[in-house]
Amino acid sequence: MTPPARRAQAWPRLVADLPESFYTQAAKEISLAEAPKFAEAIINNQIQGRTLVKVKLTISKD
Repeated sequence: MTPPARRAQAWPRLVADLPESFYTQAAKEISLAEAPKFAEAIINNQIQGRTLVKVKLTISKD
């Protein structure tokens, strides 16, 4: 794994060097309800890039 200091140096360069469209193409955000469908596609090597699962946390005041 890359050391944290080196990672910290890399992020500003990535932001400067890569167009914003790269990030929208490299990652897809899905809901938790969509996760089972995407899990199967990932297992079958049908997904490229990253899949981010959006999870909403609701805290009850009970």
